[in-house]
Amino acid sequence: MAHIIVVGNEKGGAGKSTVSMHVATALARMGHKVSALDLDLRQKTFGRYAANRAGFLASAEKSLPSASYHELPEVDQASLQPGENVYDRRLSEAVADLEPDSDFIVIDCPGSHTRLSQVAHSLADTLITPLNDSFVDFDLLAHVDAEADKIVGPSVYSEMVWNARQLRAQAGLKPIDWIVLRNRMGAQQMV
Repeated sequence: MAHIIVVGNEKGGAGKSTVSMHVATALARMGHKVSALDLDLRQKTFGRYAANRAGFLASAEKSLPSASYHELPEVDQASLQPGENVYDRRLSEAVADLEPDSDFIVIDCPGSHTRLSQVAHSLADTLITPLNDSFVDFDLLAHVDAEADKIVGPSVYSEMVWNARQLRAQAGLKPIDWIVLRNRMGAQQMV
């Protein structure tokens, strides 16, 4: 059974696609069979990276370890159960198809709250949340009282991760291993 790594954060520009590229490529270089999905159906940064890498390697007649990129399958609307979400089915079918032949499945989520992202989070064995070095980004994890310098509660994103953890527990699956990755350093720390 493949280990599912989801790279998620509801804020755009946090570095999700870049982290996805590096994780997928590193795992492939380590000799693992890696499949990749891009759930940002509009921007498709991760998918374009995979296509560009494959195109370059083909034109240069080079062979380098790479993740195998896959599109979400189309689903016949008539096959859906009453109340079933088409995106749930598309993602579930993609993962079910990829699992037998993959050691890892890396899923890049969009920088917004979508149904696909919610479902992906509930499938995650490991969740990587890239975070820039700013209070704007930290607010994604927790609401902070700036004057008291105290955390006053979870953010909407943290609540979504909590809900995904609860769904996994109800299904008898291991809890999500959540990694918060400090992605960029502030300018003052780079001097």
